[in-house]
This record gives sequence, C-alpha cells and structure tokens, in this order.
Amino acid sequence: MTVTRIYLPLNASMLRSLDNDRVLAEVPILAYAVTEAVRAAASTAGQDEWEYTALSDAVRSSADLLTPGESRRIVAAADVSSEDVGPPAPENAIDESAVSISESVALNRIASFHVDGDEASEDDELLWYDVTELPAILALV
Repeated sequence: MTVTRIYLPLNASMLRSLDNDRVLAEVPILAYAVTEAVRAAASTAGQDEWEYTALSDAVRSSADLLTPGESRRIVAAADVSSEDVGPPAPENAIDESAVSISESVALNRIASFHVDGDEASEDDELLWYDVTELPAILALV
C-alpha cells in the first residue's frame, strides 16, 4: 500500500472526539498534502518544503475551526492510503495543497500533532508532539 502524509486541521472538540472514538470518522475529511499543484508552484523546492506548505495551509485552516474560547491551532499529521486521497470539494479548493480524504482516519494512522504554545500568535510556529503525548495535549486545550 502506498501512503500519503496528510495534515488534518483540528480544534479542541475534534481532538477530544479523536481521543474518545480513536478515529476521525466523518468523511469526506478536509486535509492538506503535497499535491502536484504544490510541486508545480515550487518546482525547485524539495519534499520538506512542500510538506511545510501543506502543514502551513492546515494551520490556517485550523484557525478557521476555532470556536469561542479556543486559542490553540491544532494539526494532526497522518499517513493514509494514497487511494483515499482525492481532490477537495470545490469550496475547499482555495489552497493548492487541499485534498479530500474518503475514508476515516484512525488514531493509529496519526504520526504527530502540531499545537500552538502558550500565548501564540498567528505567525508563530506550532509545537511538535508525538502521538503518544495526546493526553498532555488534551490537558492544554
């Protein structure tokens, strides 16, 4: 099976649901990934730079998901079957890295979380957490 690294924008309630249910089940799921359009837009860049673009787009999308009282942007990085990755819905096609995931994403497919630190601004980088640190992240949000 070929896998694709995707970046899933989340908010606190979505993270709690992922912890409780062990899966993001409502499909299709908006995610971000290295797409042909990302590669074409920065043809001299490498894989790391393309993935940073996808992650950055997911971070911006996470900010749009924040509900009143929430301040931490959250992104989950996951590896899913490439067969489950398709073009985004037209309303989500704004970013070149936007994709649609056609199958649920189980917690065991998530490699890491990226979360705002204390009093982060929208220009700050997110902190990296291993998936095993989910309880610590839940305590933050």
